[in-house]
Amino acid sequence: MMSGEEHSRGNGAGTRAELKRADKSIYDFKTALDEHAIVAITDSQGKITYVNDRFCAISRYSEDELVGRDHRVLNSSHHPKSFFRDLWRTIEAGKVWRGEIENCRKDGTSYWVDTTIVPFPDEDGNPNQYITIQTDVTERKQFETRLQEMAAQLDLKNQELETVIYAASHDLRTPLINVQGFSAVIEQQVGELSGILSDAAKGEVPDQSVIDEIQGEMAGALKFIQAGAAKIDTLLNGLLMISRVGTAEVQITDLDVERVVEANLAAMKFQIDQAGAEVVVGELPPARGDSDLLGQVFANLFGNAVKYASAERPLRLEVFGDREGRIVTYRIKDNGMGIASDHLEKIFNLFYRLNPSDAQSLGMGLTIVRKALGRMSGKIMVSSRLGQGSVFSISLPA
Repeated sequence: MMSGEEHSRGNGAGTRAELKRADKSIYDFKTALDEHAIVAITDSQGKITYVNDRFCAISRYSEDELVGRDHRVLNSSHHPKSFFRDLWRTIEAGKVWRGEIENCRKDGTSYWVDTTIVPFPDEDGNPNQYITIQTDVTERKQFETRLQEMAAQLDLKNQELETVIYAASHDLRTPLINVQGFSAVIEQQVGELSGILSDAAKGEVPDQSVIDEIQGEMAGALKFIQAGAAKIDTLLNGLLMISRVGTAEVQITDLDVERVVEANLAAMKFQIDQAGAEVVVGELPPARGDSDLLGQVFANLFGNAVKYASAERPLRLEVFGDREGRIVTYRIKDNGMGIASDHLEKIFNLFYRLNPSDAQSLGMGLTIVRKALGRMSGKIMVSSRLGQGSVFSISLPA
């Protein structure tokens, strides 16, 4: 029979063995977790107290650069402030938070992590530390973004197809009817001339006034036929230009937008000088896009500003931009004729013209602008007041 001292020693040895096994289990669990997940621990104030190697590897910060700081060091500016307010509200209430976060590495590149934050309470039940467990889902998010972009492009192409069908069935129909109608008039006049020639061959003297009348009608009919053919040719060329913008190879690079604007203004110097315009160029932050497509965007917008200058005052054209997060917005402002509110929703439609009698306008410049920006993941908006001027705002990824 064991003495009390021997029994105590036996229990102590058993407890130590159990503790050793528990420590080994915890170590194994931590090792496995570190191999799979990105792990961080923060205190109740949100200060980082621990990061594992995977956290450092994906963020490209060292452990020394992270410990003692909060997670704002990784803020990518993608999420609104309300996103993180809700996150903190959840975990401070002792509840587990789950979601996806876009973070920013030390080198400025971004990455996405599927995140679970587990609060651990103290003896009073208040969270005194939080363990964050994450997995890298950047590739999946990029794939989802690409799918969304493809869906948006498909939707845009469907809209453009509907526009082309409308143009073919409406805009081409009118000149085609003129060509057909006046061709029938010429056919009739040719028949009458044939009769006159036949009578002349029999010795009858033709009535010169009748011949003059037929010639005049034929000349008028030919004029309308030529105008209709020119209209059809213009419309087809417009469709081809739109198609080229949609099929041209796009090379997205970091752009020196100041240089793009400078080149376009230099190319338009004669028109600008003829208009007596004042051009003011402000700060133009760099953006990502295709240089040729962005050049077409500015060329069309600058051209429209000169074209629709007000006769009541010298043209003032302003170009400036600003960056917010990962979006750069450029504004092209003029003090020209302005656009009536009922036209604002239509001006980007194919072949839509503010002045239908303007034979020089193809009505597709702004369609090209919108399509070109769409291919660069950009957008365009317009605000205008009739008689005061317009502001076209274009946005591109930074």
